[in-house]
Amino acid sequence: MHLPQPSFSPPLLGFGVMLIAFGVLLGPVFLVVGGVIVVIGIATWLIDDARAYSSAAEPTDGAHH
Repeated sequence: MHLPQPSFSPPLLGFGVMLIAFGVLLGPVFLVVGGVIVVIGIATWLIDDARAYSSAAEPTDGAHH
């Protein structure tokens, strides 16, 4: 079974979404900071996935996906 490597991206993304939700209630500063953190979280998650994809070994059992 393949499991992804541990990453800070999902909790970072969740924290950014939480700040955006607070921003709806408390003001635009939280919206902006939360939005920046969400963008950083998505970017790091995509970079992690690209690195995992490029370093993944090709299957040698003849199966094609």
